[in-house]
Amino acid sequence: MSARVWSLAVLVLVAFAGPARADPQQYFVTYVEFQPRFKEVGGELLEELANLAKPGQNKGAVRFSVYPEIGRPNFYLLIEIWDSADSRKTFEARPKTQALLDAIQPLLEAPFDERPGTLIKAGKVSQKGAQPGEIEVVTHIDIIPDFLANAQQPIMDFVTDSGKDPGVREFLLVSWLNITNHFQLIERFRDMRAFNAHVSAPHTVTFRNTIQNPAQPFVGAPYDERLYRAD
Repeated sequence: MSARVWSLAVLVLVAFAGPARADPQQYFVTYVEFQPRFKEVGGELLEELANLAKPGQNKGAVRFSVYPEIGRPNFYLLIEIWDSADSRKTFEARPKTQALLDAIQPLLEAPFDERPGTLIKAGKVSQKGAQPGEIEVVTHIDIIPDFLANAQQPIMDFVTDSGKDPGVREFLLVSWLNITNHFQLIERFRDMRAFNAHVSAPHTVTFRNTIQNPAQPFVGAPYDERLYRAD
């Protein structure tokens, strides 16, 4: 990772979380779109990739999860956490990793949409992996640069409040390193009922009305919320 990218990450962290030191861990949220006829074999290859990066067997790997999107079974989500950017680069350079990535490429309908980031705030952290039936949600938030300071407190409050919702297993705010006014919410819920309760909660409604206020919205793109199911 370049010094410029790291400096941007630190600036975002300082803006959103005060003087705290940037988390050295590297987060990756990757959207994977297979051609529909390749959804099964594509998913199997992603699971092989996850097994290759299994924490404890691969140096530097903290998490590597694969989730199919609800309603679009040829779309997948990868969530990776590495102890550093260098660890991830080392994993990518392994011959077995390259072979799997090469096998995946012809099956795709679009290139990997990869978003590296740094953890800014954790409303709730899970100490174990997703359990079958749990709902993983990734929400992309695009803040208009001029309103980044205005959006800071509402986003931070939303993460804190959401971490207390019943059935929430994980709720993280992650920056997008190369575009520092873009963020990912990495969320996990016990089930769909818990997710529905969260989106209907007063603090969620207040948050959405604040950042998407028609009179002066803070967001520059649609609120991009995608749901996945843990198998």
